[in-house]
Amino acid sequence: MRNVLVVAATVLFWSLSANAQSVEKGQSVCYEVQNAVNGLVDYTETKCLPTGGKAGALSFIVISSEPVFSVEASKKAWVLVAVASIGKTLNDQPSLKVDELWLSDVNQMKSRIAHVMPVSLAKSLQRQVYNGQIDLDGMYAAIKKSLVRKTVSK
Repeated sequence: MRNVLVVAATVLFWSLSANAQSVEKGQSVCYEVQNAVNGLVDYTETKCLPTGGKAGALSFIVISSEPVFSVEASKKAWVLVAVASIGKTLNDQPSLKVDELWLSDVNQMKSRIAHVMPVSLAKSLQRQVYNGQIDLDGMYAAIKKSLVRKTVSK
């Protein structure tokens, strides 16, 4: 847990370029997301941090305290819940300007690695699953196809 907080603090300093009002809204989104993920995925503790995205939009980094990216089954469950949670929360706030979703775990962050996708896709996939247009396997396939491995800048 301590490692997650250290990494979270590093990421927070890395990224806070959004204005105070956006950061406050981002913190509210993150509170909902991490509570949802932690309520559904009991083998890790998840933290969410709002960050500055492009053109004043918010991005979000969601970090697992356990190495979920090391085991495919854990990765799949955690990623599905994290993406669905951010999608649902942001679909409920359509006027909030958003950019990217960064997903990582404690091991990945030691190497400053995250997996990034557009928040717009998370919102769309959540809506499609909710409406019965795709199943969870289809959602996960779309997520895997869109994720881009990036290095978190210092």
